[in-house]
Amino acid sequence: MPCRPSRPFLSRATRAPSVLSAGVPATVSPAASPLRSIAMKAVLAVAGTIVASSVHADAGSMPPAAKTAAAKAAPSAKAAWRALSPEACTPLADADRAKLPASWAKYLDAARRCELAAPGGTPRVALISVFAETYYATRAADAPWEDFPKPMLVDREFRCVGGLPELFPFDQPRTLTLRHGLWRDGVPQEIRVHVSNPAVGGDYALPALRWDAAEHRYRAAGAKPSADSPCPTS
Repeated sequence: MPCRPSRPFLSRATRAPSVLSAGVPATVSPAASPLRSIAMKAVLAVAGTIVASSVHADAGSMPPAAKTAAAKAAPSAKAAWRALSPEACTPLADADRAKLPASWAKYLDAARRCELAAPGGTPRVALISVFAETYYATRAADAPWEDFPKPMLVDREFRCVGGLPELFPFDQPRTLTLRHGLWRDGVPQEIRVHVSNPAVGGDYALPALRWDAAEHRYRAAGAKPSADSPCPTS
């Protein structure tokens, strides 16, 4: 019988290399780990520089109009406008009552103080007005319309600095909406009033009131400097 050629014998010492371990050193030199860490840090630093340069380039390439629009996106407290809410007005304190002219005496219980404050600021100007609806709430249904005193604008010392030609917030049959803004040193530099009028004439706006720092008072837009003051004298 012919003899078969024998297979080569693989001892443990000559075991064939594993596919998974082929080409991978069995151990890593202790000096390789610090070098690898330094190389990785260098790569990350270069990548960060590239990203930062890209962002800076994008910001620098923003058109001037876009930059201006972004700067104006958040309105400042100085430029903001606020609507005066009748619900925020409060009854007059005794000290305020004592400073009003005699023509207000009959209406003091229905008079209200409305602060014109900048957002987050201390009020420096207030509107004093008779709330007609509050006054007539305790009167007969057929009570005649009164000749109410006109609303006053006062400073912190309760000195009159201006006024309105119509009652706020209601002057039969009209309803007034008051907006104030453009503050400087806590004082609204302009006051605007829109009148909702159900009568034939329709809605209209009162002349804007603008602060005159030299005179320490509000003046109606278009009014002559010699125009009579809206502040009561009696």
